[in-house]
Amino acid sequence: MQNLNALLKRLLDHNLEFVIVGGFAATLHGSSIVTKDLDICVPLSSDYIEKLRNCLKEIHPVHRMHPKKLSFLEFPEDTATTKNIYLKTDEGILDILGFVGGVGKFDDLKKNAIEISLFDHKCHVISIDDLISAKATMGSPKDLSTIEELKIIKSKI
Repeated sequence: MQNLNALLKRLLDHNLEFVIVGGFAATLHGSSIVTKDLDICVPLSSDYIEKLRNCLKEIHPVHRMHPKKLSFLEFPEDTATTKNIYLKTDEGILDILGFVGGVGKFDDLKKNAIEISLFDHKCHVISIDDLISAKATMGSPKDLSTIEELKIIKSKI
């Protein structure tokens, strides 16, 4: 069963540092987009991956892009060169990014991110300008449609 709010709350309750990006961020900015996953950008390191494993262990995270659906709790063993992690959990799909095209790494996103309150925690969301840049880099029809909607939302702010 998919429950992206529970997944997001779990990350916040474990005090993980991240910036919400992608479709979920577009929705938080006011977009009508329907998203089926939670995308976050993180300061990806071996220590951070261990914190993620501890946070997600109860919801059985597996690598959704790997044909054998290996457990994230055990794979990869060497996390030093990990760039992105694409997981399926009991609470939904979680994409963990070390870099967002058109914007940069975690620190680049965080400096322009907005801060909102969710589930009694402060949470960072990619800025609308950075989200537009990221979506333009992706360039899919859905991303281009979302850009148009975000531009309208931005013009009303």
